[in-house]
Amino acid sequence: MGLDKRFIFILVLIFALVCATFAQSEYRIADIIIKGNQKISSQEILKIAGINKGMNIRDEQIDKVKEKLDSSTYFISVVINKISGKDGIILEINVVESPFLIFISGISFQGLQKISIKDLQNLIILPTIGWVTDELVWEQRRRFMSTGYFSKVDVKEVKSDGSIIVVFNFQENPILERIEIKGIQSLKREDVLSMIGISEGILISEDDLMAKRDVLLKSNIFSKVEFNIDKKDNKLCLIIDLEENPLISRVILEGNNKSSIKDIQNILFISGDVSENSILLKDKVYYSEDLMGLWKNKLLDSGYFKGVEITSKRNDKIVEVKIVVTENPWVVSVDVKGLINAKKDKVMEIISKRGRGFLSDKYLNNLKGKLLDTGWFSSVDVKIIITPNNYAYLTFIVNEYPILKSIEYSGLKLLSQEEIKKYSILKEGDFVSDDKVEEQITKFEGVGYFSKVKVEKNIENDKISLNFIFTENPEIKKIVFDGLLGISEREIKQILLNREGQPFNQIFLDKDVQNILALLQNKGYVFASIENVIFNEKGELIFYFKDYKVEDIQVEIIPPTETSSLSFLAIFRRPTDKNVISREISLSVGESVNIEKIKADLQRIYNVGIFEDVSVRFDRGSTEDKVKVVYVAKEKLSGSFNFGGGYATDVGLYGFVEYKEGNLFGKAQQLSLQLSLTSSAKINYQLSFKDPWFLGGRNAFQLDLYDRKVTVTDATISSTSTLEKAGGAFSFSYPLENFWSISLGFKYENIIPIESATMTSSTTVASFNVGIWRDTRDFYVNPTQGSRQYLNIEFAGGGSESNFTKYNADFQWHIPLTNREDLISISKQKERQVLSLRIGFGFEEGNFPSTELFTLGGAGSIRGFSDNIFKGDTYVLLNVQYRIPLGNNLYGVLFVDSGNAWYRQDLSSFSDIKLYTGIGFGLRYDTLIIPIRFDFGYNFGNDPSDPNTKWRVHFSFGDIF
Repeated sequence: MGLDKRFIFILVLIFALVCATFAQSEYRIADIIIKGNQKISSQEILKIAGINKGMNIRDEQIDKVKEKLDSSTYFISVVINKISGKDGIILEINVVESPFLIFISGISFQGLQKISIKDLQNLIILPTIGWVTDELVWEQRRRFMSTGYFSKVDVKEVKSDGSIIVVFNFQENPILERIEIKGIQSLKREDVLSMIGISEGILISEDDLMAKRDVLLKSNIFSKVEFNIDKKDNKLCLIIDLEENPLISRVILEGNNKSSIKDIQNILFISGDVSENSILLKDKVYYSEDLMGLWKNKLLDSGYFKGVEITSKRNDKIVEVKIVVTENPWVVSVDVKGLINAKKDKVMEIISKRGRGFLSDKYLNNLKGKLLDTGWFSSVDVKIIITPNNYAYLTFIVNEYPILKSIEYSGLKLLSQEEIKKYSILKEGDFVSDDKVEEQITKFEGVGYFSKVKVEKNIENDKISLNFIFTENPEIKKIVFDGLLGISEREIKQILLNREGQPFNQIFLDKDVQNILALLQNKGYVFASIENVIFNEKGELIFYFKDYKVEDIQVEIIPPTETSSLSFLAIFRRPTDKNVISREISLSVGESVNIEKIKADLQRIYNVGIFEDVSVRFDRGSTEDKVKVVYVAKEKLSGSFNFGGGYATDVGLYGFVEYKEGNLFGKAQQLSLQLSLTSSAKINYQLSFKDPWFLGGRNAFQLDLYDRKVTVTDATISSTSTLEKAGGAFSFSYPLENFWSISLGFKYENIIPIESATMTSSTTVASFNVGIWRDTRDFYVNPTQGSRQYLNIEFAGGGSESNFTKYNADFQWHIPLTNREDLISISKQKERQVLSLRIGFGFEEGNFPSTELFTLGGAGSIRGFSDNIFKGDTYVLLNVQYRIPLGNNLYGVLFVDSGNAWYRQDLSSFSDIKLYTGIGFGLRYDTLIIPIRFDFGYNFGNDPSDPNTKWRVHFSFGDIF
């Protein structure tokens, strides 16, 4: 089944639009200015950088230019500035040259014989003519030496006719012309050469060649290894004289009783066929005295044997090995005596885990260790009886520690016994050793409340009573904070471990300092520090703080980088007034530097909507404890101009022009005007104005005036209506505390049916709306964290022909999945992967026109379905979206949308509600002016208007959240 031609056309269109959009992120280099170079010419720098005037360049390519210049070693500093110009950008490259620059006019290679310059060509990093540094020359020598071709490479600089020639004098290693191997039998020549990693024709020194002999000796394959090297005319001839050790064909075991030939296999790690008490080896194992010594040690270390004798019988090229063992006694019984308080069944359970085995020092030490590790016994002895038939009977004789009868605490004045018991590791009934008592004392001392802890012991028979005597540290009578601003003392005291009325605790003090610094960090006072802490004789614990104050607040605005296609919009703009930024700054001169405040300021400045990026810089103040805070904002292009026209059968010729400006007169005010004209001289218009700081305060005002024609499709009756809406609306919003805001608005419009099957006469709507919302999102466009809760009620009546009340609620949450730590850089926050969730619902009641119905479906609600396919007086909507940054202002998304709109009168119960779901993926691109998005939605064939179309492509601006 072939692809739908419409679908292919849409994909091609999307690809073309994305390519065109990406092209706008390129800059044309109008000019290149190089500063700071004294020895290296600007032409040479441009050659290294690989750029020239007139070419197009991206931001990431500018970063690569800097990397090239840095890695050349010619410069100790490279800074590239991008300056906007009328015909593109001007690249200003500032360099600081290395003081070790040398100009060379040539490179000379001397001493090469077997190796040609062509063999070294890929290693050469020096220019034939040009500037170099000593670092670059010695890096060149290192590369030559790393080949292994040379035993020596000397470098010298020779002056010739006023310039310098770098001379490399090579001393080649001899060539290994011939290799002869004698004495090999079971091995091949290739096996030996592979073991030592050489071949005929390589360059190698005699010392390196002789070092290969040790490799063969350590292999245990050869009993004799001799290297004879003959050198003539810088050529080497190597004669390797070998004598192979014989192969072991069979291993025979004798003298074993409880052990088996399988045990021998496992201990020696050898494989083969087992026949009675022997092993026929499968793999090649070369016999040597070293190997036999290794086998003997392994067998003795196993604990199975007290004696091992290994003999061999050689027959031609193979060896038969006989292993005669004398086994250790076999343990058949284990008992324990001397128990008083310890239960025998528990002790025997510990011993039985080891099981039966051969009696050896290793076996005994293991059992003794298990008994001593219980902490029940002060000593463990063993009595051994060995029978003539080599069986062993063991009896462990133990001495128990006394058990704890009672424990008391003396000397406490400020602390309660209940507080001390938290740190006790002893309880009544425990076996108590001296080590355990010392461990308890160390535990108490480690609490930090005491200058001294000692203990009194009272032992009666098998019982012990302990009395711990404490000497408390001096009492903390008052805690003082000197030099602290911005945080209340009460808030800090709540996190302290040291408390007034308790003994001073040095260990707690270290944690208190860390906790205070963490609190300061969390509150945004990252420059604040604790200079000193003292506890004086008056019982005062004093924390001395050092803080940095804001001496001055400055604003820097970087103008936008304009492309040639958008630069003409500059005539409609003015430079941004610094007050646009200053009014969003909550930080004030004289207070402590607070990063959380600054971060909130940066987010508010960014959310003004006219800046591409915002950041902060800290400059040194007039004194050590003062800082100048500089807010830096880079403007983005805020205006757009569109026009077009065409011919339609219903209106004939038509044309339109649209202008939008997001930074009107540099005041961050928004203006939008669209005019359209038809052949019947009918003018439609839409005018919108918004001032985020109306009348000089943080009060937003928005005004909309319009006379426009709209087309409404009703899929339920398969009809399309054309309506004319004329009227206007205005609204005021005012911020409250804790991210809350309220709004009040009014709308009046006249709706005239031009061509409609459902609306036969005109109507008017006059309504007031009241809204309240809480918004903690970091960004209003493409948020990466935070939430928004919105409630709105609209009342229509009075002079309106319609009389209704509409209730609407919208809740959304945004969760960052990466880069969750607090960041100052806006651009870093934009690189987060984000999971977003939105829940919306609403209903209306009264006499309302069809134009006031809730509508769902399409790019703004349920993707994968036709636009506004679902209508009703009630709706519910759920959106889940996962956004992933792809780089270069491009984002990918995965989404799930579900919802519906219906008439309440058509439902008899909640079970009648049907939700329609769409899933899919999409792309987002942040252009210079407004985000563009493409969504590919899949509706599972549930679209009521067209069940055969399962995939839909949506193109729109902004995002669904």
